[in-house]
Amino acid sequence: MKNFLTSILILFFFSINSEKNLSGLWKSTDVDVVKYLKFDNNGLLTEIIENQTKSYRYKKNENFIEIELENGSSVESSFYINADTLTIQYFENGKSVRNQYLRKKLAL
Repeated sequence: MKNFLTSILILFFFSINSEKNLSGLWKSTDVDVVKYLKFDNNGLLTEIIENQTKSYRYKKNENFIEIELENGSSVESSFYINADTLTIQYFENGKSVRNQYLRKKLAL
């Protein structure tokens, strides 16, 4: 029984740590647009939308991402990760916008 409880606690703490891992490649669940986000540990965000690639600097603070745009302004969005699904939420024109992405693994 003691080993079972220890195993459960280890799995619980591992899932908390892995949920905070934003780095990696994420594919949008939107079927109308082919979109990928790649977060690097060094604060670089690469956005790939169909045939276009853009790079931004980002900062992560708790459950918020602050993205520095090309014109010098920044956008702050809340995010959370549940298993292999990243959800990013922000407000645009007074309405809440929610985008979801699935974690992708790179095969080399």
